Amino acid sequence: MKRLLAASLLCWAALGDASAAGEQRYAVGERGFVLLQVPEGWVDRVRRAAGELPPTIGLRPASGEKFAVLITPGWAPQADAPKLTRDALRRRVAAAAGRVRTQAVEHELAVHSFGGTDGFGAYFSATDRAPLPGEYRFMTQGMLSLADLRVSFTILTNDGQESVVAQAISILKGMRREFGAGRGI
Repeated sequence: MKRLLAASLLCWAALGDASAAGEQRYAVGERGFVLLQVPEGWVDRVRRAAGELPPTIGLRPASGEKFAVLITPGWAPQADAPKLTRDALRRRVAAAAGRVRTQAVEHELAVHSFGGTDGFGAYFSATDRAPLPGEYRFMTQGMLSLADLRVSFTILTNDGQESVVAQAISILKGMRREFGAGRGI
């Protein structure tokens, strides 16, 4: 789990914070916007991708015990690609769980489905078998289908932060899509 996230976290950590409580609107290139309800006490950072690649929205606490929520609203590589079905999304998340399982405490990683305001998603949770000092112990990772967007997400926490995972999943369930001319993030 460490190697998969290290580069993303380093790039994300280098950007400045912004106060983000309440509904926030994030441009997704020329594809419009995504809207997230960010809890009080959380701040956001956006990692801008080069060219037409999707941005990553990062959420973390303004103070206190650290955690990280990384949300990347992407899209299909071809404009005429079929819409992602619930079964296909679950298979993708299950495949990701299979790749992580070798580094996890758990022998099996259950995939959980959820319905959202404007879409549907699935996720799994894993415990890092050997986290290094300063690394996160727990990871919840999954995907959300939101109209034409394929949103991938990762929630990183430590002991006693189960409520953070529940809040983050709630944010994802309430995530909405707004069409219109976005201009970068």
